[in-house]
Amino acid sequence: MPDIVEIIKQQHRQVEDLLTRAEEGGADRAELMQEVARMLLPHSEAEEDFVYPTIRDLAADEGEEVKDGTVEHHQVEEMLQNLLRGDPGDPGYGGTIAAIAGELRHHVQEEEDDLLPVLEKRLAADEREEMGRRFAEATMNSLPDGDHHATTRRELYEKAKEQHITGRSRMSKQELAEAVGES
Repeated sequence: MPDIVEIIKQQHRQVEDLLTRAEEGGADRAELMQEVARMLLPHSEAEEDFVYPTIRDLAADEGEEVKDGTVEHHQVEEMLQNLLRGDPGDPGYGGTIAAIAGELRHHVQEEEDDLLPVLEKRLAADEREEMGRRFAEATMNSLPDGDHHATTRRELYEKAKEQHITGRSRMSKQELAEAVGES
């Protein structure tokens, strides 16, 4: 099993490829951006749930960068959701794809330059592999359907926001569930 750093970088390359194809235009832009969302949302959720807290625990000086990464996730997710509600023929659709791609490229560069090296340097190979296994399980399964819907971290975050729970952006999925009373 590849380690956590390899898996995250591999997923970054896959999203980058989809974004590049969507930026080039064509009839399948909306489908490509749906695929970006399908990959990106569980990826971001897993990073926020256990990757970022591990980095923060290993390197307290990276706390601000972790916080920035979480904010960037939420900004991109919001832009992506707005885009997906629109139509590829809408004015500004291509510009929104370019904005999403630019924000993601910036985020990926910071994450790969500043955050992932913490895991490479401070976790043993077996710890990185175990974390990689956990990340793969969290990100590579299919989306839940119908009545089998599991509450996502994003949904818990939104409930915490509605309940005015402070510190919610730094909470793991489990912490959010406990804070909103769904544990």
